[in-house]
Amino acid sequence: MMEPLLQFKSELINGVKLSAEKDLCFEEEKFFELISESISEAGILDNIEYHPYRNSNKYMKIDGYSWNPLERTLSGIITDYEDNEDIQIITKTDLVKLGKNVSRFLEKIDDENFLDSLEESTDRVIASSMSSYLPNALKFRVVVLSTRKLSDRVKKVAIEPIREKPTSIEIWDLDRLKTLSESGTENEPYSIDFLNICNGLNNLPANTEDENTLTYLCVMPGKVLSEIYDEFGQRLLEANVRTFLDFRSSVNNGIRKALLTEPENFFAYNNGLTCTATHVEFTNVGGVQVISKLDNLQIVNGGQTTASIYFAPREKGGIGDKLYKDIDLDKVFVQMKLTVIRDEEKIENLKSRISQYANTQNSIQKSDLVSNHPFHRNIEKLALSIPMPAGETGLSTKWFYERARGQYTTRIRALTKAQKDRFMLEFPTSQKFSKTDMAKFENTWRMKPHEVKKGAQANLKLLGEVISDEYDKDETQFKHAFYRELIAKAILFKSADSSIFKSNWYKSESGFKAETVTYTLAFLRHLLIQQKKDINLSRIFQNQGISLTLSKQIEVLGEFVREKILDPSFRGGQGNPSEFCKSPKGWEAFKALSFDLDYLDISDVLNSSEIKEKKENNKDINEAGSQIEAQTGIMDVKPEEWNAIVVFYKSKGYPTYHKNISLPEKCYKMYIGGGLPSDKQSTEALRIRQKAYSEGFDFI
Repeated sequence: MMEPLLQFKSELINGVKLSAEKDLCFEEEKFFELISESISEAGILDNIEYHPYRNSNKYMKIDGYSWNPLERTLSGIITDYEDNEDIQIITKTDLVKLGKNVSRFLEKIDDENFLDSLEESTDRVIASSMSSYLPNALKFRVVVLSTRKLSDRVKKVAIEPIREKPTSIEIWDLDRLKTLSESGTENEPYSIDFLNICNGLNNLPANTEDENTLTYLCVMPGKVLSEIYDEFGQRLLEANVRTFLDFRSSVNNGIRKALLTEPENFFAYNNGLTCTATHVEFTNVGGVQVISKLDNLQIVNGGQTTASIYFAPREKGGIGDKLYKDIDLDKVFVQMKLTVIRDEEKIENLKSRISQYANTQNSIQKSDLVSNHPFHRNIEKLALSIPMPAGETGLSTKWFYERARGQYTTRIRALTKAQKDRFMLEFPTSQKFSKTDMAKFENTWRMKPHEVKKGAQANLKLLGEVISDEYDKDETQFKHAFYRELIAKAILFKSADSSIFKSNWYKSESGFKAETVTYTLAFLRHLLIQQKKDINLSRIFQNQGISLTLSKQIEVLGEFVREKILDPSFRGGQGNPSEFCKSPKGWEAFKALSFDLDYLDISDVLNSSEIKEKKENNKDINEAGSQIEAQTGIMDVKPEEWNAIVVFYKSKGYPTYHKNISLPEKCYKMYIGGGLPSDKQSTEALRIRQKAYSEGFDFI
């Protein structure tokens, strides 16, 4: 039996090799891409830009970067990729050497002589783009992505300050990558040792009835909150609060003023934090039981307070003769309502409700598309049940939807070798996709490339706010037809990515692929819609691939799009192409352009009458699927809930023969020997259940 870490490495390297072979690129590049997707999906580093630079004479090496506005941190990313059959060790000396390679590059990104020496124009654009963040950067981080295991002897690695600012080094070694892959949670697992930081947190138990959900009232020192934000950054913030409105917001201005002028009264003025964790440990200090450790602390409300406490003392200026840099956080305390959720099945749903109902100083949208949202469960169910057309391979497969990270790996881990082979034949690794992947495919199709470019988590949240409302209004539009088209969108996006990556123009000068892919597809669809046409998703779904003509059109249009992205005059004064692509102005600039679509075949697109016909076909597909779904759907509802619906409508004065009572009653009786409702009755019963909830019914 292969040792688990070695098995993980083997699977990782094999995945890298297969992807690199498919896209005709270097393995190191594919490794960067695959790991970047994982840590972006986990919300650890977002907006990761790939662009390698090598200069062995000057001992410089960098593979990409990430700017985090929430932490005001510029991260330089470097790969440490080795294809060995056994586990290799990365030492402290190795890390320091890799860190210096990145540091030397970051020290030069605004040096005109250095910029003039860069051969490729995209190298210069990337360096200039990074330098645009320098005025706002509070600190730097070197991120190492490695196929080696960190030496057990390494407890902490220090790195020389870059540009005289605090600089840290973060290593994603095999152990950490394995933990992230298998965590099955929305965020990377981590622990905070409060005993070492502040001698423990004072707390008062507020709920001890449910052993799986414990609630405490705590006092969080401002200095401690600042310290843990400095170390863990946006990992502390639940995805839906990762939007710091800066001090131009009146609320944050008020927080900053209170911190400066009345720090001792901050506890009284501020609404505090609402947090969750998955595990808590206590220690007795001086006769008082304090919280010594919390696992996976998440601030679901209070992100503004947290960020203000961290950033305010780092701001320039002040009020009168008081300077922000002199804010005394030792006098600042914040109340914290902490809920420890031990039941993994409840975590995301409870966090969503806590976030939705908690009082906050800034109103925060409900967490719209958490893992347990019916939309995600619906996609997961459809993915497991709908086989794909055979396509070019001649094999019928299915796509695997990871509603929660690590589900695919978890399924495989429990199988024998023979079962694993069968599973991977049915659900190939290349046909696995996550929530953030889904959001990328869907929002590109909806022609919102500027939202896609805001990053994996931000894009999911933006799309989630829209889809959640759409789903609540009419969930039938997200049935079988939607799923088939979603898979076609996935194939279209992945194929476009590959076509652009393999193109001669991209190979000659790489960079800004992520921007180019989403903007090219959105622009292509925009141009077609102007002609009252659209991309033929049905053809893509049936063939499980795009045509040569569509691929060629994407390649040609992609070159035009990338040229525009890199053109300073087109960007209208925005010096950073990535920031330009994140703004609505960037998309509006593209919508004003024209381009002749000369390569498309007639079968690649739908005309206006075919678009209308497709909508009718989709209704038929959904109805047929819903009838099958309804039979299993009524069985997903507990008999007690069906009976509660009967009681609910009786209390509203409905006669016993009314369908609002008779059909839920029939569903209840099927559990005690009654007959099974028909397809039509099942569909109507589910509709009545939904209607009951909209009229005030609730069931616990």
